Amino acid sequence: MGMLMNRHALTMVLMDEYNLKILAATALRPMSVRELAYKFDIPLASAYRKIKELESFGLIKVEDTRLTSDGKRYKLYRSQVENFEVSYHRNRLRIKLHIKWQEPEIIEKEIIT
Repeated sequence: MGMLMNRHALTMVLMDEYNLKILAATALRPMSVRELAYKFDIPLASAYRKIKELESFGLIKVEDTRLTSDGKRYKLYRSQVENFEVSYHRNRLRIKLHIKWQEPEIIEKEIIT
């Protein structure tokens, strides 16, 4: 599966506090990058970077495109993550990731190699 080729990077993405907040907020309703940046008090450039990162792993996707009152387009994003479970046992981190319409993906990683 292409999106999960770099499992270490995916693990880091899922452990990022703001990425988790973005996934949680967009699971409730589709939101724009501007709304997310304002809601979580992060710079707009950082919000765009986080959305791009989440999108590259298939964790979030564009659900709709709208127009502002002055005719500019903006996208509304929706989380694709149903849920994920993180466990740790004897030096092994295990993440079971459920993305909509896909079989669960299991990522296992030794903490100390």
